[in-house]
Amino acid sequence: MRHMPQQTGGGSIGIKERDQWLACMDQAMVETGVDEALRARLNTSFFQTADWMRNKGE
Repeated sequence: MRHMPQQTGGGSIGIKERDQWLACMDQAMVETGVDEALRARLNTSFFQTADWMRNKGE
């Protein structure tokens, strides 16, 4: 349903929105003291998921 934001009530997710969400996740990990190696692995996984969720190109 990620490709149908108008039917699901969701919004458009583009590169800008993806990157903003990733920045928030990274900041939260920094603020909570997540180990650097784990943070790097999670950032990779978060990017893959967030990029898959995009429903508009830029």
